[in-house]
Amino acid sequence: MATTSSTSPTPATPAKLAVGVLSEAIIPGGSNLVKGDLTQGACHLILGIAAGMALGPLGVLAVKANSLAKATTGQSVIEQVTG
Repeated sequence: MATTSSTSPTPATPAKLAVGVLSEAIIPGGSNLVKGDLTQGACHLILGIAAGMALGPLGVLAVKANSLAKATTGQSVIEQVTG
């Protein structure tokens, strides 16, 4: 019997992707929290707050994009760009 970890990618159905995007619009890390990965969700929430204070809206947007990518594909934005 195979088990899956909480960091495995979820199938990117349009409904799940829409819920992820809407949850990210509310709080950074929302898509991970909806997925059930509380550790990643909490980390992205804290990073989003810190990025907002340090870099403003662009920092929050970068953290939200990374959180959504991590929740839907299992890879961060950096991992997707570098290969």
